[in-house]
Amino acid sequence: HLSQEGYSYNLLQSQTRYNSSNVKTYEELTDIANNKPGFALVNWCGNVECENKIKEDTTATARCMPFDQEELADTCVCCGKKAKSMVYWGKAY
Repeated sequence: HLSQEGYSYNLLQSQTRYNSSNVKTYEELTDIANNKPGFALVNWCGNVECENKIKEDTTATARCMPFDQEELADTCVCCGKKAKSMVYWGKAY
């Protein structure tokens, strides 16, 4: 028997694995968020200002941080400061 939490985690893992893009620039992020379904995996500094800008420009929100924090780039996709984590961004449909 799979718990609700386990089911949600497994569903998210399968969706992000097959329906996501590794993003290195803000232009890529806005293009994917505004024109393609799925998730964008980006490096993020963790600042609320960047989170709000991404939400405002794309209507996407932070969905989850993967346990395995592989490094896509050193800097935040939004502001260019040192990135603290990788985050999946996506829209609710």
